[in-house]
Amino acid sequence: MGKTFRNDSESIQAREKKVISPPMLQQQTRIFFPNLDGLRFIAFLSVFINHAAGCLNYTNHNKYYLFIRDRILLSGDMGVNLFFVLSGFLITYLLLKEKELYGRINIGDFYMRRILRIWPVYFLVVAVCLLIFPLFKDHLPVNFPIGVSVSKLDPLLYATFLGNFDYLFHGISNVLIGVLWSVSVEEQFYLFWPLIVAFTPRKYLLPAFIFIIMGSVAFRFFCSNGGSAMILKYHSLSSMSDLATGAVLAYLCTFKKFTERVSRMPRGLIISVYLLFIALLPFRSLIWKFGVHYVHVASILPLIFSILFAFFILEQNYAERSFLKLGRLKFISSLGKLTYGMYCYHMIVFFLLLFTFNVYNINVSNPNVYIFSLEVILSLLITILLSKISYRYFERIFLRFKKRFASIVRN
Repeated sequence: MGKTFRNDSESIQAREKKVISPPMLQQQTRIFFPNLDGLRFIAFLSVFINHAAGCLNYTNHNKYYLFIRDRILLSGDMGVNLFFVLSGFLITYLLLKEKELYGRINIGDFYMRRILRIWPVYFLVVAVCLLIFPLFKDHLPVNFPIGVSVSKLDPLLYATFLGNFDYLFHGISNVLIGVLWSVSVEEQFYLFWPLIVAFTPRKYLLPAFIFIIMGSVAFRFFCSNGGSAMILKYHSLSSMSDLATGAVLAYLCTFKKFTERVSRMPRGLIISVYLLFIALLPFRSLIWKFGVHYVHVASILPLIFSILFAFFILEQNYAERSFLKLGRLKFISSLGKLTYGMYCYHMIVFFLLLFTFNVYNINVSNPNVYIFSLEVILSLLITILLSKISYRYFERIFLRFKKRFASIVRN
C-alpha cells in the first residue's frame, strides 16, 4: 500500500515535467493531482447534506437526531470553505508553474479559461431562477419549503458576480439562486489574483498571501458588527482567508524539499489531524457560549478550519502513508469532475422534486422520515444525472475552447 501512495505522489511530479506539443504553437504542461476530484465531491456532498437538513422541513424532536443535525449535518456548509481552499491551491499552483516555466503569466488567457468554465452554467442558472421559477409562485402552498420569489433580489448583483452582497443587503430570500454566492466570491478572487501572482516578486509572494489572510481575519473581527453571522460567512473579504490559505499551500508545494518532508508524514499524525477536525465540528455551533469573546473566536475559527482543509489537500497529494487515497475510489473521483454543475443545480433539483411531490399530494411541508429520505436520495441521484447531461451536452461545448488559452492544464 505504501508503494501505491508513493506512486501517487511521484505521478504528480512526473506529469509536471511532461511537455507535449498541441496543434497550437505554444507548449502545454500537464499537471495531475489524482486525489483532489474525490475531495471536491466530498465538499459538494457536505453542502448537499447541509441544504437537505436545513431546507426540506423535516422535523424530529429526538435529541440524538437534533444533536446530529445541529452539530454535524448543518456543519456541511463548510464544504464551501473546502471548495475555496481547493480553488486557492489549484489556481495559485497553476499560476506559479506558468510563471516559473514561461517567465510570465498570460492574464488574458487566464480570464478566458475562467469564463469558459464558469459563465455558461452560472448564467443558465441565473436565467432560470430569475425568469422561469417565479412563474411557479402562485402554484405553491403557503408553507412550501423552498421559496421562488425574486421580489427582494437585485438581478444586477447576480449579473455582475456580486450575488454574495445580495445576501448581505437583502437577506436570504431565495436559495435557488442564492447558492451562487460562493461562485461570485470565486469570480471576484479570479479577477485580481493573477495580477498579484504576476506582478509580485516571488520572494514577496508568501508574505503577501499571509498578509491577506491576516487582513481577512482582522476584517471578521473589526467589521462584522460584533460577529454578524452574515458578514462572517458571505462577505468577500471574510472568505478571502480560505482562498489565500490555499495559495500559501500552493506556494509551499512548489518546493521539492517541502513535499519530500510531507511524503514522510507519519500515519499517526494524519489520523490525529482528521480526528481533530471531527472533534471541532460540534464546537462551531457552540461558540456563542464565549459571550463577549464570541467575536474573537468567530474571527479565528474559520482560519483554523482552512488550515485543516489545506492539510487534507497536502496529505492527499503527497503523503505516502495516507490511510485512504480518494483517487483510488474511481466512482467518487469521476463524480468530483462534475461538482461545479452539481453545486449549481442541486437546489433547483430539490425544488422541482418537492413541487412534483406536492402535485401528487405528498406532504412536503412536514414530511415524515420516509418521505424525507426519499427526497434526499432522489435529489442526489437526479442532481448527478443532470450534471452529467449538462457536462456532456452543454459545458463541453465551451470547454473545447479552453485549451486554446492554456499553457498549463490539469490532466
